[in-house]
Amino acid sequence: MADRLSETRRAFDEWADSYEEDVRKGLGVLEGHDQSLARAAKLLPVEPGQKLLDVGVGTGAFGVLFEERGATVTGVDISPRMLELAGRNHPRWPLHEGHFMALPLADSSMDAVVSAFAFHHLETAERPDALREIFRVLRRGGAFLLVDILFADEGAKDLARRRLGEQWEEENYAVFPDVAKAAAEVGLVAAFSRLSDLHGAVLLKPKER
Repeated sequence: MADRLSETRRAFDEWADSYEEDVRKGLGVLEGHDQSLARAAKLLPVEPGQKLLDVGVGTGAFGVLFEERGATVTGVDISPRMLELAGRNHPRWPLHEGHFMALPLADSSMDAVVSAFAFHHLETAERPDALREIFRVLRRGGAFLLVDILFADEGAKDLARRRLGEQWEEENYAVFPDVAKAAAEVGLVAAFSRLSDLHGAVLLKPKER
């Protein structure tokens, strides 16, 4: 795991300076990136003054959509260079180096957690532990909004793969049943929303007792 984390950190440090321009172009699996973020943000209710954590904050494109609605945003990212750029864009945000499996935040310190286009860097077996870590930092009643290159089922994933052809980059993109299974392992319920034929969102909450 340590080697993979180091490689991910290096890759995003190298990508950071061109990241915003690249996602704006929306090539390959990032096609419609900004539109998907805007659609997804509507799925998570936030109230002014609530504390929201963005995991894999990048340069801040997702978190700012919640700041505009009054949330106080904190960012975590594995890449020091991404955090440097996020700090320039959003100097008021507390920013921390970290990742899904080790969030440098106190228990029950956040009202909501979001993450966009980062979850696929986890191995499948790591997903339950990542969800446990996310809900560790959430206050009671909080929710996690996951946005990614994520599909309703394997058929939808295969259609997207064939449509993109050579532009498809094979990574560990999830299908909703697998996310729902990981969620159930840690006592969560998951609701899927299709954002485009490439992107999906999952809203995760604790099961009601």
